[in-house]
Amino acid sequence: MTETLWCDVLMVGAGIAGATVALELANAGASVVVAERGAVCSGSSGLNAGGLRQQFTQRTSILAGKATIARMAGFEAEFGIDPAFRQAGYLFLHNGGRHGATLRKAVAVQNEQGVDTRLIGNQELAELVPGINTEDLEGAAYGPHDGYMDPNSMVSGFAAGARRAGVKILQDTPVTAVETLGGRVSGARTGGPAVACDVLLNAAGTWAPGIARMYGAELPITARRNQMFVLDRTPKPGGFMPLTIDLTLGIYLHSEGEGVVSGYAEAPEIKDPPAAIALDWDELPALVERLWHRVPLFEAASVTHGWAGLIETTPDDNPVVGWTHLQNVYTVAGFSGHGMCLAPGLAPSIAAEVRGQAPALALDIYRLERFEGGEVEPEGVWGGEAISRGTREVPA
Repeated sequence: MTETLWCDVLMVGAGIAGATVALELANAGASVVVAERGAVCSGSSGLNAGGLRQQFTQRTSILAGKATIARMAGFEAEFGIDPAFRQAGYLFLHNGGRHGATLRKAVAVQNEQGVDTRLIGNQELAELVPGINTEDLEGAAYGPHDGYMDPNSMVSGFAAGARRAGVKILQDTPVTAVETLGGRVSGARTGGPAVACDVLLNAAGTWAPGIARMYGAELPITARRNQMFVLDRTPKPGGFMPLTIDLTLGIYLHSEGEGVVSGYAEAPEIKDPPAAIALDWDELPALVERLWHRVPLFEAASVTHGWAGLIETTPDDNPVVGWTHLQNVYTVAGFSGHGMCLAPGLAPSIAAEVRGQAPALALDIYRLERFEGGEVEPEGVWGGEAISRGTREVPA
């Protein structure tokens, strides 16, 4: 006879969203089972650039990023794992125009929420990134308390904390079917035990639409390839440069060991996302050309290795958070490359809402229903059309 597990909440996915929300639910007394198709952090969460920032355009996202970064100070003491958080800052380079206007507005909103960000000129920018070519730039938005960490260590820490709180994480256990009764999910079949639950929480990231289709619904989430290359040179030897996003060229980079990791803003759509995706080396020459332009020392650099992953995007580059479709299905997915920044800070509010309590942060901007009227406000800082089309300024 097949084993059946009973729980208050069945979580699908053990990435950053699943691990953080499971931990909050368990700490509040809920029984939680997490079904993960691979290993903890084996999906998109472990294959990104690891940026943590507060530089968003909308209040809730700013506050979520602020809460995430605040938690880094005590992370190792709480979970026993060093997340390798480098609080080296975050830069958004611009040449005026629409990007400059967006950043000016965003910094004003960030400052209203108590976040120390500011606009800087090319002189200060050149001090932060030695050797940078600023001829076609007007400056940058700078968040000195932002930075980057090791995604695998961060997710592993939250998952370890969740296990200690009583969460049962089933690895190599894909959900194969969702069972419904009377407009509610009653449970799920998996590659291991069957699970009966009061709430199904879909935190499957890129694969969240596939889970939704198991109960006859759709999610406006698109899978896209995101890939990074590591170079053996850095503008800041022996130190950590800020995570730098060039809105003019549509590239980003930050320190990685004795070199840097870099990639594109553009992320092509991937139909029917597989469990893993190969690196496309054909994209490298154009990336290198842009890097040479921005930081000429990279002309002497070699690419040592790279990796590719999948990110899930929504039409406005904000996640879907809330009750969706059936009475007891809650979705936390579609972070559009911002999951590491947002999910830990949102997790306490999400867990409160799942338990029928009022969330501390206003989650209304993330509701699925926002797409019905066609009037959505995109995330303007590295968002909107940025992930699908890139932020690069193309001359008319």
